[in-house]
Amino acid sequence: MNFFLKTIKKEIKHTGKVTLNDHEILFYGSNRVCYLHPSYPSKLIKTARHPQNWSKDHSQSFLEWYISKRIIASAIDCQIALCRTWVNTNKGPGLVVDRIANSKGHSFTLRDFLFNKKITVEQALKLVEEIIINLSYIGIPASDFNIDNFVFKEDNSHKIIMVDGFAPKKPSFKTYLIISSKKLSNHYTKRKWKQAKSRFIFCAQKVYSGEYGFAAATPLHETSPEFSDDTLQ
Repeated sequence: MNFFLKTIKKEIKHTGKVTLNDHEILFYGSNRVCYLHPSYPSKLIKTARHPQNWSKDHSQSFLEWYISKRIIASAIDCQIALCRTWVNTNKGPGLVVDRIANSKGHSFTLRDFLFNKKITVEQALKLVEEIIINLSYIGIPASDFNIDNFVFKEDNSHKIIMVDGFAPKKPSFKTYLIISSKKLSNHYTKRKWKQAKSRFIFCAQKVYSGEYGFAAATPLHETSPEFSDDTLQ
């Protein structure tokens, strides 16, 4: 964790502050909020839901950023939304990530397609299992198979990209061993999917039947407060 924090803080210090506005929020999860990058529409900025405790909320972001750096350096074709760099924002440290959107600039998750019956539960399951094969082959230890973590690349193309959850949730020595070994990563991803598969199917069935908000992240009842740079010290 300390290694990640030192490197990230150094990266943040070399950027100007990006101002994010709440009308730019596109998605949110249990720990992070995704804003449209105000200067680059092809990018998102992920911030912590609780800015004053940003390192805890961003623990998975640290690992996704680390994995992305490895993928970028290897120039491997991979079905994940690559993390690019860290920036300083008025909502706290933010991770710049590739935005997955169609030709009209809209992003649709598995939840959206299931609810609107553009795909069946069986088709959704097949798409996710194809991603698992891709990630296992490359050696990416995915851990969170929530239906909101998959976004369609194009409206008319049944290809999805994993935008969150393609790393263990917390940095640790065990995690480091997993992300450093293709064999361990492969085993980890398959084990996590085996544990999550029945829950994924149940959630997909609920959404397909008309319960759009089933098992969705808790709503943002209030916007994120302004962030004090003193927290980075």
